[in-house]
Amino acid sequence: MADPVFIGFCISKNAQCGNKCVEKTVPTEAVGVVCKVKGKYQVVEYSEITLKTAQLRNADGRLKYNAGNICNHYFTIDFLTDVVRNHDDELIHHIARKKIPYISSTGEYIKPTKPNGLKMEKFVFDVFRFADRFCSWEVLREDEFSALKNADTAADCTPKTCRHALYNLHYRYILNAGGRFSDLAGSVLPEIPGNISPALDITREKPYPNGNGISNGDEGSGSSSDEEVKKSIIVEISPMVTYAGEGLAELVKGNIYSSPLIIASSKESVGKSRIRKPSFIVDQ
Repeated sequence: MADPVFIGFCISKNAQCGNKCVEKTVPTEAVGVVCKVKGKYQVVEYSEITLKTAQLRNADGRLKYNAGNICNHYFTIDFLTDVVRNHDDELIHHIARKKIPYISSTGEYIKPTKPNGLKMEKFVFDVFRFADRFCSWEVLREDEFSALKNADTAADCTPKTCRHALYNLHYRYILNAGGRFSDLAGSVLPEIPGNISPALDITREKPYPNGNGISNGDEGSGSSSDEEVKKSIIVEISPMVTYAGEGLAELVKGNIYSSPLIIASSKESVGKSRIRKPSFIVDQ
């Protein structure tokens, strides 16, 4: 979804192209770095930067090359037209070492566990170096970036971690708008987690007593760590209700909700494919 603030920033800078980034805090994080190479703007992929260079730090302790690329870009049509017409043959290839399945000489399907081949790739951000007017916009990682690289069997960068990042963002939208959440025993959860008990249940399928995601306080209880409770809170707000949390106060201020909380718009079709039914629908 296009970010109007980012678009406005790029327009205000009269940029031909722009890029969003998050601050890298770990040298080995698997994201490219936005930087200048020989006076040209570009993204140096994490597989192409040396560990020694990636570990360089400024006097304040932050990484020297810390502008992590999150592949959220802005381009003008005129700029892209110029690239296609005049620079297409200058776009470079990147070498990626991949685990490529193959058929052996005996006809057996082999799925390798280690890289066994090279893949030649081109990336959309390779056009940065043709820009005379380029800008970069750093955003908060917790608000705008959660990498998806692996299946749910991995420890990080999975569909599950992405879902929880979105739940956490929408949870903060509700808090900032004046709403609060309670656990299954009806106790209001603090805005800043402390020693929280009892826990929420993320596997819950039974509807809450009043059917709208607002607990009446007669639920059972348990115990949980802060991290477990944080991961248990499920909040989904349709972008047709709010883009970035604006306008929510008139809907949620002063209310106390239980997880899961799903807020949808009357203008959208809620089909049977949804995993969870909306807690309530906003008339628009």
